[in-house]
Amino acid sequence: MGTSRMETAKKSAIKVNATLAFTDYEELAKSKDVDLVVVSIKVPSHYEACIAAIGENKHLYCEWPLGVDTVQAKELANLSNKRNINHAIGLQARQSPEVNYLKQAIEKGEIEKVLSCTMQVATQSKGRITDQRSAYLLKKENGANLLTIHGGHSLDVLCYILDDFKELTATMNINYTEAIIKETGTKTPKNTADQILIHGTLVDGTSASVHIQAGVYPNFHLEIRGEKGIFRLTQNNSSGHVQFGNLKVEKITHPNYAALNTETDDVYSEEVKVSSVKDGSPRRYVERAYNILAKDIFGHKSKIPNFNDAVKLHQLLDAVRESAKRDKKIVLTN
Repeated sequence: MGTSRMETAKKSAIKVNATLAFTDYEELAKSKDVDLVVVSIKVPSHYEACIAAIGENKHLYCEWPLGVDTVQAKELANLSNKRNINHAIGLQARQSPEVNYLKQAIEKGEIEKVLSCTMQVATQSKGRITDQRSAYLLKKENGANLLTIHGGHSLDVLCYILDDFKELTATMNINYTEAIIKETGTKTPKNTADQILIHGTLVDGTSASVHIQAGVYPNFHLEIRGEKGIFRLTQNNSSGHVQFGNLKVEKITHPNYAALNTETDDVYSEEVKVSSVKDGSPRRYVERAYNILAKDIFGHKSKIPNFNDAVKLHQLLDAVRESAKRDKKIVLTN
């Protein structure tokens, strides 16, 4: 177990029954007793920590975002692929029972052809007020901000359930160029967007509209509309982080257009019970991800989202930035 201080490293090691404690990720990676390196530190340090693990041919699990930009992500993915090690990216919302239920229901055609989807993601953080610990999230050079974190996890869920973006247009606005640190009352510069609007078309033709915003009351809401029904994925007591779980699925079914004038013009609404309370926790999502990664390692498979998936998501976020910067539609290539 490794942290920045030996005191906390030893405490963490005891908590998870680990025999070793480290304060240096290079020493951790070099240890013959370490088979898997988990990179769970601030994003600006992801690259160096992953490079150290790859250099020692250690299997890797890295939290999202993989790097501060796509250049770093591509290099880490290429090196990992060449070394033939197992690598996983922490897009753990894909382990949600509710998310997977929706994906399967859409594939089965339960609401027939999907026509559109709208997603709202909101958080109280990353706006006008911050704390000392989170102030680095307001500087785009650190690679961890509203677009990459809230946007990255949420857009990954949307694309995982439905399909990838074929084309998009985006707007990114900065309402606040500095934020107040609540512990001290001092101000810190902010150069990251707190309002992000994305409109586009998915590969399968579905129309998509996404609004990601900061400094407002938290919310996560994904609505998928089909020819014969609607699916809603929402978060109880929302934090604006879909990967934190506590999700709820609602299904509304109705006749298609051809049947609207018949006596069977009924609308049926239900909450779909997919998982227990404990299954909806972020801890359980990560636990499932680790279990899949372990099976991949022992079975020489690659079923967990990996660094190649991370590169793809980094490129999607690049397209959002490019569209907003150039004020034009961006066509994505796969």
